Amino acid sequence: MVPSGGVSCLSLMEEAPTNLALPPDQGTCFGFQVHSAIPLHCLRDGEGSPLDVPVPREQVPTERLDPVSEWTEPPGQHAFARLYRAGDRYWLWSAGAGWTLIEPEAPRITLPLSGDPTLREELVWTIPAAVCLLYRQDLVLHAGAVEVDGRALLLVAAGRAGKSTLVAAFAQAGYRVLSEDVSCLRLGAHPAVIPGPAMVRLRPDVLSHLALPGARVLRETASRLTLALDPRRRGTSNPLPLHSVLVLEPSTDGFALERIPTAEAIRRLWSFTFRIPLDPWLAACFHQLADLASRVPILTFTRPLRFEELPATVEYLARG
Repeated sequence: MVPSGGVSCLSLMEEAPTNLALPPDQGTCFGFQVHSAIPLHCLRDGEGSPLDVPVPREQVPTERLDPVSEWTEPPGQHAFARLYRAGDRYWLWSAGAGWTLIEPEAPRITLPLSGDPTLREELVWTIPAAVCLLYRQDLVLHAGAVEVDGRALLLVAAGRAGKSTLVAAFAQAGYRVLSEDVSCLRLGAHPAVIPGPAMVRLRPDVLSHLALPGARVLRETASRLTLALDPRRRGTSNPLPLHSVLVLEPSTDGFALERIPTAEAIRRLWSFTFRIPLDPWLAACFHQLADLASRVPILTFTRPLRFEELPATVEYLARG
């Protein structure tokens, strides 16, 4: 989810009206009280500030678009998402879905009518939600988070480094999952994590080694299963104090935790930070990250990447 580069403007077409009735309240996510016209299966209890997710519609931008960011993935490095700005609104084009309208000041996220309906809930809580969180002046990291003894443990890693598997292992051991892929941090007097969707996305082979009681499969592809976690273990999206940030790395044997110096921690976490590469948002993200690194322990955590080691890994981290 790390942006890179810019893209050219697209042709403009007619846009549908936005004055739709407020849909019903369904639950919370990232501290938002979500009013949604579509079924959302990964929300939590509690209260929050309003976020409107109206009826999906066929939509394309009609305004002048300024390119902001592009996301690619290997091996071919084809773009799977592009973000554009049109005044105080943003348009996200994503492969297989189409155009999503993001109005962060409302805030409102209008999903495309086309594309796979089972993909919509995943789409909401990635780039569209991240843009709204930045406007709310929160820090957004590509990271998972779990609750241990009433505090949040943040797990940071590159793709296919075992982050989601470790999050699922915590869930199997009875710990509450706060987020699996996108984490929202609030840096006030006491840095905290605001729980995101009660969702995990795992490779099919991972589920042959882990059991997640009460979880339900929402979407299945050849490479990934998306699961809604047990509603009885979700809790609210109220902030939890942040205990520490762990940058995950593999080892051949054993576990080790090593504190990362502040300047190096900023450098390493910057690549995992969701940011809009425009002033003042870019500067704000950097200052928040520097604030985080100066106040919260950021450590490298090395561990074996073997399924049979997962229970011991969870136990090691839970002991603190």
